[in-house]
Amino acid sequence: MRAIRKITLLTILSMIVILGKAQTNLVFYNSNDQFNSSGFNPAFLNNQQKFTFSIFPLSGMSVGYNDQFAVKGMLKDILSGNLTEKRRNEVFKSIINQDVFSQRFETPLIYFGYHSSIGALSFKITEVEQLRTGLKVDFTQIISDPGFLTIQLDKPQKLYANAVHYREYSLGYARDLLETKLSVGIRAKIYFGKASLFSEAQGLATKNNGSYFLQTNDPLKMSLPLVFDRNPKDSIISGATVPENFSTMNYLFNSKNLGTGIDLGVTYKVNPKLQLSASVVDFGKINWDSNLNSLNLKGDYEIPPKYIHESGADYLTKDPSFSTRNKDLQPLFKSVIDTTTAYSTTLPTLFFAGFQYQYNAKLIIGLVDRYTQSKGMSQNSFSLTANYKVNKKLSLVTGYSTIGKSYNNIPFAFMYNWSSGQTFLGTDNLLAFFLPSNSEYAGISFGTCFYLFKPKVKYKESEYLPFYKEKKHNISKK
Repeated sequence: MRAIRKITLLTILSMIVILGKAQTNLVFYNSNDQFNSSGFNPAFLNNQQKFTFSIFPLSGMSVGYNDQFAVKGMLKDILSGNLTEKRRNEVFKSIINQDVFSQRFETPLIYFGYHSSIGALSFKITEVEQLRTGLKVDFTQIISDPGFLTIQLDKPQKLYANAVHYREYSLGYARDLLETKLSVGIRAKIYFGKASLFSEAQGLATKNNGSYFLQTNDPLKMSLPLVFDRNPKDSIISGATVPENFSTMNYLFNSKNLGTGIDLGVTYKVNPKLQLSASVVDFGKINWDSNLNSLNLKGDYEIPPKYIHESGADYLTKDPSFSTRNKDLQPLFKSVIDTTTAYSTTLPTLFFAGFQYQYNAKLIIGLVDRYTQSKGMSQNSFSLTANYKVNKKLSLVTGYSTIGKSYNNIPFAFMYNWSSGQTFLGTDNLLAFFLPSNSEYAGISFGTCFYLFKPKVKYKESEYLPFYKEKKHNISKK
């Protein structure tokens, strides 16, 4: 029970605190017979076995992040109950020093697939936590970076952030339209949102009556099981706690905050060796109407006159000695709490384009490009892989990947098939385990499934008698 509490706390905090960067590992995109591959493209369902089943925790997970030293250290501190101010500052600095800072943690809870002559079906329940931020703007840099000195006045800068935790129920279907040529797939999704943080806030530097200010305004929309502590006189927030009636089970299994989405995919075999694929994943939105705790920001912080080095009609240059490290920036978080206004958020939508070439019976060369569309926080990733079939049971994958602006990534994975199931384990960056000091991105994806109701093998395969298969029970020991 202690471990369960820690895992639950870690899941919630990882969404709220904005820890790291992750996306579903691309290393398996060109392994179309991997049982979770329909998450990339629902048309890949046509490659699954007749009956496929998996359940948590064997179904595994997919997770990853960058700046692994800061994130791993923070995770360790959270689990030990000793989260220091220094560690929080390290993660905050990592967040605002990247153009796009994102994370996705995905855990299939149950999976069932069926393949017949009329097509392939699958039902899946998945727990998803993801976040994206785009906070590297002049406003945050002049606060956090002593070497960043000049900012334009009266130019609002959006502080993008979109964090969400939800459960997904989905039903997928795929079939061949042109036999051995064209396959299409669709997955319909229903979302039940658990927590959300969506920023429409902005920051700017401005001049008023000869004084210079940093200001924040516009809403920070939230659906979180939190109670904010704030001063009734100036509305400045000093902290937050969970309500006294908070229940972890109610949080994890709530059926509020309904949303819908869809995945669409297609594969086309140009010839027996060459296949093209394309898909759109998570085209949908969630409506938030419970645990509303939105903040309408109206904060300001006056920069002391002695730290104004130079100013003009449309810019401000601070003195190099100015630092906000020891300054009280709480006035920037002055706000009005809104607990009544419902809102909607769209999910980051993924676009995939893939290419596969069957070099020979054992080797497949694959390319995939993934574009993540999210307002102010869009990002592109690319992977080149070689899938090598060692034998009938074991396949290995390796190659090269770029994950956003992380370019030093070597993917590696293996997939093991036996008569009654499949196990896989992979990462988009093997270097993170062996050369962590030279690796920004780290992540892992793993899982196991089972092939149900497979008929028993009654015959022994024979290479020397092509027209005859000997019954197993007739074989005598010599």
